[in-house]
Parts: sequence; structure tokens; C-alpha cells
Amino acid sequence: MTDIDQASWNKALTVNLLATQALLAQFDSMLRRSEDPRVIGMTSSVATMPRAYWGAYASTKAAFEVLLDCYAQEVRNVSKIRVAILNPGATRTAMRARAYPGEDPASVKPPEAVAAHVVSLLGERFASPHRDSVNLVP
Repeated sequence: MTDIDQASWNKALTVNLLATQALLAQFDSMLRRSEDPRVIGMTSSVATMPRAYWGAYASTKAAFEVLLDCYAQEVRNVSKIRVAILNPGATRTAMRARAYPGEDPASVKPPEAVAAHVVSLLGERFASPHRDSVNLVP
């Protein structure tokens, strides 16, 4: 934690937290008018099971989950908005390749598999009426 690169830390905070809040604020009124509104957020297992050297990323993902949870609670009694937080598990991405340089990329699912699940969440019923956690972890 003491060696976190400030530029990387700021980028993670911006992408995972500040941008999420800005998007919710900008799209909330449109979501409230929608017939079947969905908010789907992508998280990581490190948000709830922190690991050494992942502190910067993990803490922004944990804050991201709390932000989406709070939003789901705020809108649950006044709208039809459904919020899902998706943990895709190990996925073949550039970030994964940097974090696990010796890993065979073919041993983890491709991003297209995660995208297909995101698309399916747009049409299926959530386990909870307003907030659902979805794990694609094998």
C-alpha cells in the first residue's frame, strides 16, 4: 500500500468510483422512466477478498460495490431499477496478462463469454427484485 503509484491510483479511483457516480447521476432520470431499467456493474473478487499488492484496485472495487449497493437501496422503493454487480472471475484481459504473466491465456474465459452473460442479464429476472450479485467464478 505504501508504494502505490499515485497516477495509477487516481486512474483507478476515476474509472471505478468517480465515473460510476457521474454515470448514475446523469442517467438516473432516464432509468426511472424506463419500463425495465438495469444497471450492471463489473467487479472483482478482490473487492471482498483483498490480496496483497492489489490494494489500490481492490479498494476502488470495494467502494464501487458499496456505491452501487447504496444506489440500489435508494431506488428500490421508488422505481423499477434493477442493479446487478457482476464478478466475472478470471477473464482473458490485458490486465490479467500483466498480473499473471506465466498464465496460459487459453486457460481463462475470453471477454466474449462475459459479454454474453452481461447481455443475458438485460433480459432475465434477478434473484432479488432490486439488487443481485452474479458470480461467474467457476
